[in-house]
Amino acid sequence: MLVAFFAAYLAAAPLDAPHAAVAYAMVHSGDAACDAAKLREAAADASIQTLGRIGGDKVILAGVQAQCICGAQNCPSYVIRLGPGTPRVLLSVYAIRVATTDRAAPLPGLVVDMHDSALIADETTYAFRGSTYVAVANARVRATDHARKPNAIPVQFAAGASSAQLHGPTSLGWYDAYSFDAAKGQRLTIDGVSSPVKLTLTLYGPKDESSAQLKPGAAFTLPKSGSYVLHLEAESENDVRYTARLTIR
Repeated sequence: MLVAFFAAYLAAAPLDAPHAAVAYAMVHSGDAACDAAKLREAAADASIQTLGRIGGDKVILAGVQAQCICGAQNCPSYVIRLGPGTPRVLLSVYAIRVATTDRAAPLPGLVVDMHDSALIADETTYAFRGSTYVAVANARVRATDHARKPNAIPVQFAAGASSAQLHGPTSLGWYDAYSFDAAKGQRLTIDGVSSPVKLTLTLYGPKDESSAQLKPGAAFTLPKSGSYVLHLEAESENDVRYTARLTIR
């Protein structure tokens, strides 16, 4: 059905091969919220950058700017392999910026910045592996000073231990995120908190399906098994350092 739509679309509104491939990518990726006329206009106006070649096929990076398809800040970008038949979409992302990094053969790495807030951008680094682009690193980047933090820090328990120390700098909007796996019914406690200002402790359940505000020293019974993420955020405009202890029993 998609191939038939693509063929009909090209017949009705011919574009050159790269821009026609962008139109295909918008539909293929489920991003075609524009009507047919606006979709063609968005595809025709897309920026095109050649990344390299795979098996003789040109690979392009295309950026789309259109109100009917962009989010509040982020717009779609696609990596597309051009060749005989329908194009192949190697990467589809929403971002405020996509930049190339090293010129690794056969295709360069990509750094994708996605708007999160006025303060923070989510940065993902992609590398070409086999036949597509895969994420190899993630971080949050602060706009004011380009400071970086991982999206989540895995909690490391020593052998036989049920507690681990947490520490770092944090401020409003610039939280630390800690990830850990736990079982339903286990009790989580954050105690030994040392900070010059109040810390907000927010626990996100598996797949972000639920969240809870924790109190230092008060045990919280985990409602299900899976991967959890704990955010520690200081109620301060400036970075402050903290220490705390996370215990699971």
